[in-house]
Amino acid sequence: MTSAAPFDADRQPDSPTVPTLPVSVLERVLEGHYGLTVTGHERLGGEIDQNFKVVDDSGHPRFVRVTRTGPDSAELRWQNSLLLHLARTAPELPVPQLVPTTSGALQSGVEYQGQAYTVRVMTWMPGLVMADIGHHPTGLLRELGVMAGRLSLGLSGMDEPDSLAEHDWDMRRASEVIDDALPSVNDRNDAADVRRIMSWYDGIRPALATLPHSVVHQDLNDANVLADTDETGTLRISGIVDVGDAMFSVRATELAVAAGYAMVRKDDPLAAATEVVAGFQSVLPLTAEELAVVYPLAAARLCMNAVTWNRRIAESGSAYGRTRMRHTWPTIRKLARIPPELAEAAFRAACSLPTAEASPAAEALGTALAGLFADAVHIDARPAADLYDELDWDDRAAVRDAVDTRRGHRPGVLGHLEPSLLWAEQRAHGRHEPATIRLGTTVLLAAGTEVRSPGHGVVESAPTDERPLVLRHDGDDSALFTVWWHLDSPHLPGETVKAGEAVGTVRDGDVEPGLGAGVQVQTLSSAHLAAFPPPRRVAPSRRAAWRRLTSDPTPGLGRVPEPDREPILDDVLAIRSRHIARSQRNYYARPMNLVRGRDVWFYDEDGLGYLDSLNNVTHVGHAEPRVTAAALRQMRKLNTNSRFVYPQIAGYVEKLTATLPDPLEVVFLVCSGSEANDLALRIARQVTGRRHVVNIDGAYHGNTGVVTGISPNRYKGPGGQGAPPTTHEVAIPDRYRGAYGYDDPDAGGKYARDAARVIERVDSDGRRPAAFIAESLMGSAGNIVFPDGYLAGAFAAARRAGALCISDEVQVGVGRLGPWWGFELQGVVPDIVTMGKPLGNGHPLAAVVTTREIADAFDTGMKYFNTFGGNPVSCAIGEAVLDIVERDGLRAHATEVGDYFARSLRQLQETRPLIGDVRARGLYLGVELVRDRATKEPATAEAFQVTELMKERGVVVFPNGVHDNVLKIKPPMTFRREHVDLYVEALAEVLSLPELSRSELPMSEVAAGGRPGATSPKK
Repeated sequence: MTSAAPFDADRQPDSPTVPTLPVSVLERVLEGHYGLTVTGHERLGGEIDQNFKVVDDSGHPRFVRVTRTGPDSAELRWQNSLLLHLARTAPELPVPQLVPTTSGALQSGVEYQGQAYTVRVMTWMPGLVMADIGHHPTGLLRELGVMAGRLSLGLSGMDEPDSLAEHDWDMRRASEVIDDALPSVNDRNDAADVRRIMSWYDGIRPALATLPHSVVHQDLNDANVLADTDETGTLRISGIVDVGDAMFSVRATELAVAAGYAMVRKDDPLAAATEVVAGFQSVLPLTAEELAVVYPLAAARLCMNAVTWNRRIAESGSAYGRTRMRHTWPTIRKLARIPPELAEAAFRAACSLPTAEASPAAEALGTALAGLFADAVHIDARPAADLYDELDWDDRAAVRDAVDTRRGHRPGVLGHLEPSLLWAEQRAHGRHEPATIRLGTTVLLAAGTEVRSPGHGVVESAPTDERPLVLRHDGDDSALFTVWWHLDSPHLPGETVKAGEAVGTVRDGDVEPGLGAGVQVQTLSSAHLAAFPPPRRVAPSRRAAWRRLTSDPTPGLGRVPEPDREPILDDVLAIRSRHIARSQRNYYARPMNLVRGRDVWFYDEDGLGYLDSLNNVTHVGHAEPRVTAAALRQMRKLNTNSRFVYPQIAGYVEKLTATLPDPLEVVFLVCSGSEANDLALRIARQVTGRRHVVNIDGAYHGNTGVVTGISPNRYKGPGGQGAPPTTHEVAIPDRYRGAYGYDDPDAGGKYARDAARVIERVDSDGRRPAAFIAESLMGSAGNIVFPDGYLAGAFAAARRAGALCISDEVQVGVGRLGPWWGFELQGVVPDIVTMGKPLGNGHPLAAVVTTREIADAFDTGMKYFNTFGGNPVSCAIGEAVLDIVERDGLRAHATEVGDYFARSLRQLQETRPLIGDVRARGLYLGVELVRDRATKEPATAEAFQVTELMKERGVVVFPNGVHDNVLKIKPPMTFRREHVDLYVEALAEVLSLPELSRSELPMSEVAAGGRPGATSPKK
């Protein structure tokens, strides 16, 4: 090797062989040969070379490498030719470029004290080495694969060099290197893991010579790849350095090395490697044979690294080596437990390579297995199944009774690769992802039932408490394996069983939680996987890989016909794309397919749970049993329109008006908040005989043509056409960004006086206002909590101008802020109140409530009629919601939990610089994200990153606000302290990730010697 990086996992930084060309001599060389006047330098590390960051008199940084050899060195010529080749073939790659001398030479020779040295200058690469970045987002890992692919393409035209010295990092020499160093590994378990991995390597070693070869960098480890944040705050690959190990070798080693080091320090190393492989494949598709060797090569490379460092530690006591091994050995322990077949299948799935059809032997075996349970009935335990509609799936006894009722005395079949709601858990990231997918078929049978072999077989392993019975079924060309769980068997390894012969009896106890006794059977073609043994259930992200490794043991047995299956996410997205307007956008770049809700939780098609912090629609909780029961009772009796007389409408409006202060007593029932605000404006304009309306900047009042015209959130946003001439805005009373802040005790009065001046000006100009409309707490504007006295002053000014005052409670009403209605917090009584989202708990129910005087003035003879507003079912639901809020004490609950939520978020704010402001009232909160607390630059891109990252951790959140940088929090009213803790813990973790905690990263440039350039990500 000719060069070294101090943080390079494959090099030793504390070698005593570092050359010693004095800095004063180097500076003379740089000035005399390169025309560089050095004003500052920083010594970087190096095993063999001297490495420096220098800054010239114009402030530009350069990377300087001093090598103790003459300019005619074959290795230097090779490295220089490689860098020049990449500059021609792949100029877009972030690879350092050689800076020529003033005479145009690529390097400069100097002799000092009889020793020849060569000086090379290169461009400086910004960023942090990936080894110094605590979290690697999936996008960064995929881009690493893309860069590795582009690098391979860029190098593909180079010829094999004539004479380069062999070195220890040549992947073709892995066995030799490890055999030499493995005796230094004293931990028997670690040594056994290395031997297991190297047995995989030995299995693919003969194929290496037959695979495509090219020049490869061959050292894309996490100390030779740099990352930096772009203008959106996204971590991107910013540099690939150190070509000292480049050679002509197996092309797939480029990807294997990158994927191998990407797995270090990962909870789920295979997921990390899969992203790198997918990125590489998108640029340079590998053959199936190449893809098969990537994981064994990647794991072997880490073993080479680990045992080499172990030997060096034993020889020199390297402190850095001990530090590095803290990460490498734990990774090797994980990799030794990931079968290479699973890794290859995961790679193939990520690359969208086709799945092989089931072999005729597998189909025949499946038919025979199905014949053993011919009268079985399919038990649908998937998250969307109606099995759970009328029971609590955490009540295992209730689930068991329901399942037994459905299957009677027949076997019950639960299908291969189906999710089960009984395993549902909060979605989590990496290795913590819940395993909700059944691997194999489960057949529910009475304990003690004999189970027979579907064909002639040989016992590979006998069952124990922890391991299954494994049978090998030999065919003409290959063998299949059936794996049987929850069986007692008298058979011993090596015994044969005939087709139809009993292989065991069903054990007592649940084969799956809550379902009773039975047997689970899996079919595989790999002896290695069968003996591993395979897991009984897997995470959804692993389903595609296991689909390639297993076959359905009982295809079609008792199943629902294919046309009746539930649409999966890709189906739903495809249909939306074809038939739903693009303007009806969904949350998330990659949304989840939600099929069920309960209380404060969503569940997707795979049974992954999501804490709902966003849904003020399902006010008293998802699928609230009392609400659904009220709807069902009324649906069974009567549903019609409100021109007929029925008791439900009377009961509901009486309860609704009882929550309001006098004189608000006349109700118009409608179907949506937009419709309510539309009607409120119609009433105000008709009663006053005026057209003009005063609103608050940033507000959103709905989506009809009329209320869009009073919603700055829409008419000022993308595609908006500005305010209509009848709309007049007052400033947002925002104490974080506005003119009057939290430190101003009279902020409410001052904002109100500003609003009064606007109202007075409009009125005096002859554009007399019909109404002043305000949300009681501004939602879409960024969860703005009004300062005390604001609405009182604004309402007074509006009434002086003869305008009606409208309180929009669509978002915040029905107890969310503590009192029944938000305007109560401001000590005012509006002339008209509009209500929407929470009234029906997800059912389309909304209302306008006003005074008798205004309602009578609106009645000019023209009938007002709403077909669905106030129908009996809606009224029954609305009444149930009001009863639940009152009886369950949810208003007081909102205050208590909301205060706890606000305190928890403000504590988090102290350690997370991205949080600029936390504002809250009851269970309506906002977390404003900023890039700089001094300038308050909105962190819009980061807010959307937080959204995606929180989703990966099972928390639903989304930004709003004028700048789309405020995390809106308005969960179901049943949100409890434990849910607050889950939310805050997830947010704390996300905001600690490197791409979202830039101000917490080192501010000084990181000395990463042996590579040209390392600075902190951009602020």
